[in-house]
Amino acid sequence: MTLHTAAALIAFAALQIWLVSSAIAAGAPSALIVVALVVLLALALPVARSTERRWYHLSRQALASWGLHARFRRDVRRMWVAALTLPFLWVSGAMAATDAIAAITR
Repeated sequence: MTLHTAAALIAFAALQIWLVSSAIAAGAPSALIVVALVVLLALALPVARSTERRWYHLSRQALASWGLHARFRRDVRRMWVAALTLPFLWVSGAMAATDAIAAITR
């Protein structure tokens, strides 16, 4: 799980940085997008760490069961889906909020 967690966090951060750079190049205020990036990374790291820690303890206890492999695959799949979809949702939401705030202040 450690390898999956590290790789998913790297992919998540790289995708997030690319999307934020694209949003700033498209004219989004850089301050709001950068704050959104920092907040999301601050939330993603503890969640990934707790998932990794849970599987570390399970492997240390050597809990062999029929459902353990299926649970592992489910957690890996969830982690990768979140790592590859959340940046798109977050940046598009931040862009929509920026547009809404700009429309209200006009």
